[in-house]
This record gives sequence, C-alpha cells and structure tokens, in this order.
Amino acid sequence: MKLFRFVLFLVGMLFNVSTYCSVEQDSLVLYKNLRQASSNPLKAQANIALAKFFLARNLSQAQNFVNAAKSLSQSSSSNEGLADAFCVEGEINYLLGNYALSKSNYTEALSHINKATQPLSMGDVYSGLGKNAYKLDEFDAALTHYSEALSIFEKHNYKDGLAGVYINLGLLYEDMLNQEQAIEYYNKALTISIDNNDIVAEASCYTNLGNIYCDQKKYEKAIEALQLSLKLKRSIGNKKGEGSSLNNLGATYYAMHQEDKALYYFLEAYKIYINLNDYKSSFPSCNNIGSIYHEKKQYDKAMEYYLKSYNISLKLGSISKKILCLESLTLLNRDVGNYKQATDFSIECLSLKDTLYNKDQAENTTEMQTRFSTEKKQQENEILNLKVKSESFIKTIFIIAASLLLALAFFIFRGLQQKQKANTALEEKNKIIEEQKQTVEHQKHVVEEQNKDIMDSIRYAERIQTAILPPEKQWYSLLPQSFVFYKPKDVLSGDFYWIEQKGDFIFVAAADCTGHGVPGALISIVNYNLLNKAVLEKDLNDPADILNYVNHQLTLALHQTFQESSVKDGMDISLCILNTKTFELQFAGANNPIYIIQQHELKQLNADKFPVGAFIEEQVQSFTTKTFQMQKNSLLYLFSDGYPDQFGGEKGKKFMSKNLKTLLINNAHLPMPQQKQLLESTFKNWVGDLEQVDDVTVIGVRV
Repeated sequence: MKLFRFVLFLVGMLFNVSTYCSVEQDSLVLYKNLRQASSNPLKAQANIALAKFFLARNLSQAQNFVNAAKSLSQSSSSNEGLADAFCVEGEINYLLGNYALSKSNYTEALSHINKATQPLSMGDVYSGLGKNAYKLDEFDAALTHYSEALSIFEKHNYKDGLAGVYINLGLLYEDMLNQEQAIEYYNKALTISIDNNDIVAEASCYTNLGNIYCDQKKYEKAIEALQLSLKLKRSIGNKKGEGSSLNNLGATYYAMHQEDKALYYFLEAYKIYINLNDYKSSFPSCNNIGSIYHEKKQYDKAMEYYLKSYNISLKLGSISKKILCLESLTLLNRDVGNYKQATDFSIECLSLKDTLYNKDQAENTTEMQTRFSTEKKQQENEILNLKVKSESFIKTIFIIAASLLLALAFFIFRGLQQKQKANTALEEKNKIIEEQKQTVEHQKHVVEEQNKDIMDSIRYAERIQTAILPPEKQWYSLLPQSFVFYKPKDVLSGDFYWIEQKGDFIFVAAADCTGHGVPGALISIVNYNLLNKAVLEKDLNDPADILNYVNHQLTLALHQTFQESSVKDGMDISLCILNTKTFELQFAGANNPIYIIQQHELKQLNADKFPVGAFIEEQVQSFTTKTFQMQKNSLLYLFSDGYPDQFGGEKGKKFMSKNLKTLLINNAHLPMPQQKQLLESTFKNWVGDLEQVDDVTVIGVRV
C-alpha cells in the first residue's frame, strides 16, 4: 500500500508542472563539455572527466564513460587518452575490491604514459599500484611504488597527490607496527590537506592519528584528534564516517574507564549505522553498548543490546560474531540467575565450535588407543619373560594392565559423553534450521505480497494513463475513417496520441516521450497536459507555436524536476492541424516526420531535427510549420519510431522506415480497420520470439 500511495503521489506531482528541483551544476558543465567537444581526443578527455565525477557516485556509470574514452582514444591513436582511461579504470576496480584486475589496469596505463608530458599521471599510476600491493599484503612492493609516486609529486609540488601518498604510507607503516613513522606521514598529509581545504583527507588524517594515540595511551591527544575528525565529517554530511568517529571516541573513553562517555558515543554511532542499514558497522557499537550495560549491572538494557547484536550476527551470517554474542548472553543470564537460558545459549555456542572440537577429540582418542596398544604389548612380553621368576612381578603386571584397562574405559566413557553432547547440539542445529526455513518461507510470502502491491499500483497507474487518452467515441466522431495502432512495450507507455477540435480545425498528434514503462508514462502525462494547455487555454492555432510553447514549459519542468541522469529527457512528436472544409494540412514536428499518400504516391514531410525539451544554457531553437494541400481520400500517417526500429525477422534486424512505407503504399486501398489489422499482424510476425524494444504508435487518417 505504501508503494501504491507513492505511485499516485508521483502522478499527482507531475500534473503540477510548477513544482521543480535543481540539477547539479557540475554534471551539467561536464555534459556540456562533452557535447561541445570537436575532436575524438577532446571527446575522450570529456568522457574521462565524467568518469572521475561518477567515481564517488555510480561506478557502473563511471565504467561506461571509461569504455567510451578508451574507444575514442584507440580510434585516434591517442596514448595519452588510453593512459588516463586505464588509470581511472584501475581506480574503479580498486573501489570494487578487484585488486588484481586494478593492478593490471594501472600496469596497462603505465605502458601508454608519456613520461615527458604526463609526469603527474605516472605518479597517479604508481600510487595506484602501491594501494593494490598494500591490499594484496605485498608491503615491500607497496613501499617501492609509494616512494616512486612520492618522488614525482614532490618534484612537481603536486599537493593533492602528496596528501594521498602520505596517508597511504602512514597506513602501511601502521600495519608494520612502526607507529612513530606512521604519525610522521599522517601529520605531513594533514598539513597539505589543510592548505588545500581537502576536508575528506583532513578528516581521515585526524581519525588515523586519534587511533594511534589511543593505542599509545595518549588519550587526551586521541580525543582531540577524533573530535576534529567528527566535526569535519559532520560538516560534509558523511554519515558513515561520522559513525566511525563516534565509535572510535567510544572505544577511547572506554579505554580511559569513562564508561558513561563511552556509552554515549557508542549509542550515537549505533543510531547512525541503523539509519544507514549498515549492519556490519553497527555490530561493534551494539555489542559494546551491551557490555557496558552489563558492567554497570543494568541487566535489562544489556540483554536488549546483546540480543540486537545477536540478530545482527544472524543477518551477517558471521559465526565468529554469533559465538561472541552467545558467550555474552550466557554470562549475562548466569549473572541474573536465569540458568536454564544460560545453559541453552551455552549449548548453542558449543554447537558452533563442535566441528573443530570433535576433530581434536578424535585425534586425542586415536593417540591414546595407539599408546595403550603399544604399552599393552610391551607388558605382555615382560610377563612372559618374568613369569618364571616371581609371582609378585605377575601381580604387578596385572595391576598395571588393569590400570590401563581402566584408563581405556575412562576414555571410551568420555567419548560417549562427547558423542551424546554432539547429538544434543545436532538437535539444536536442526531446530535452528527448521526455524530458518520457516523464516525464509515467511520472507517469500512477504516478497510475493510486495510484488502484488507493485503490480496493483502499476495497473492502477495504467488506468490513470488510459483515462487521459482520447476515448474511442470522441476519436471516431472527429475522424470516422481512421485507426490508432497503440502497443506499449510494458504495462505503461512513453508514447501517447492526442486529438482536439476547435471550429473547423482538428488537432491530432502522435508523441514519443523519452523512456518507456513508469518513467515514460509520467513524462507523457506532463506533455499531454501541456498540449491541452497550449490549445485550450493559450488558444494557439499554429502547430509550430504550440510546440514552441510546450518546448518552453517542458524545459522548465525537466531542468527543475529531474536529476542529472535525466537532463536529456524530452519528446519527439508529429503534430497536424487539418481544416475539415478546405482540407489544408498544417504540420510541425520534432524528429518524427509524417507520410501522406495521395494519387498512389507517398510524400514525406520532415520534422525539425531536435526534440521538444532543451537544456539549460543552450540556445533555444524554434519549430517551423509546413503546409500541404490534401485532397479527398488522401491518407495521412503519424507515428513514433517504435515500429520501424523494432528488431525481428529471420536475421534479427530493424524493420526500417523503408519497409513501413512499402507496407502503407501497398495497402492504402484497404479500409482503415483492415489497415490496422495488417499493421498489427505484420508487427507480431516480425517480432517473433524476440522482445519488443520500444512503445509503438501508428495513426492513420483518410481525409
């Protein structure tokens, strides 16, 4: 139901074209640079700039721009472009955790770099190679690469690069347990970050310094550094980073035995991670909160957070975290006197350790049995040798053998106990598995219900979209000899058809909005209303004037309503005005032409080669009106590009406009309903087993 209301809310919002939001200016400038690039090398650099922009936003989108840059650079034999493209691709794979592939990307970039003209790019590559070597635990290689990058950046006084290398060197020396050297590099990075006003790097330096000072028990310095880190992360809205700083402050105060302050910071960190749905990061905070409440003997609170951390460990599927929670729950229940629950948690904890434990016990039992067999054989030999000498020796040997038998019996009895314990643990496991099975079935039911809600919402949105389209009664009362072949790709459509009448004039249009499905349908509703407003409210009677008005209003709507990924959204359209007395036809179009069949000859009136919907800072282009004198029984066809662009046939190729023209000419003599049936059957046969690629609209009118 929530999604249902949300869909209706979106539809309602799009009816009100006066509600807008801003588009990020940086992305607009970068897209503008790409459009204005006049050569392949410039286009490649523009794509690389966009890829860098999307590194922190959408890695998949960044990879698309990198691929475009590589293709353009290869076509123009630009080693500089290839070097930059492979360098950015290396960063993408590093962020994805594909360290070996990232290393290969940086190595490929190095082979294309011109050392004389691209020294900073070479420094970036060495820095990237160092990061990957560090992640692959190749510390010597990492130190070598960082040193090479450092030499280049220091020579050219490249402060941005220096800050990054200093931080990476600090991390490296910290892992090598050389804290003083790590502090030295963090302070160097901090100085540069402050000069460059690089808040992200500055915050990172304070965090790393605070953690080292805490390890060194320099608590005041640790608190000061971590508070500065927290302040900076809050200033840039880095919620996850804020949670990390709060957690570090909590750990520091806990090390200082200031439990109340530690509890405050752990609680604040936990709230942030829960709001972000970051369960992995929330686990330490949650478990630490439970431990502090346990120490303070606030057992109810301790139980609450221990159980929360236990549930988080289940979501994460971490056995080690689950064991930690079970041990805490065992001790807590023991302290409050709930011994049965403590025993249950203890058994569950033992079951998780069962595999390793049983393996150790099996090895011990085998060793004891082997030892017993050997010693028994030795004692039997001694009995045979000493039997003739003394009965006292025989008694002694008997006692020894009996002792060994008792020892064996003890180990056998102990093994049976362990087996019984293992069986009990196995029963508990089976119980957990059954509970998990029920949980999965419940979740499956929830997903099915959610899918039903989604489809119900989309079906309702379909009824809304269908309701705004012209009813058949209205359509055929205005154009008796006509047809509309309308076939959306999905339930909802980005295509729409439109008709109005004013006096002796009939206005008719076939439109194709960007996208299909829900996004296309929402934009089509806006455009449909703007056409009505232009004709009925603004009283515009020239097709070019109508499109110019819609163009202006749609430009405002898109640039203030959609995010950067939608800045190119608009509409292709064929708009005709027919004088029912003189048969004079006026036409204006955006990208989509119209066909006229008159005296067995097909004529094409071309549209303007730009869409309805411009861009901020672009020069606004005006549409033009074309006039054509129709004759009685002449045929007029308006359409979107969905029919000619459909893939199909034996070779899976596009249908093409040429074949559509031939189909229309060969069947122009047929009544309009039969023409529609022929278009439908031809389209269905052409698609075959393939998927429909776009919404389809074809309008035919016999004058």
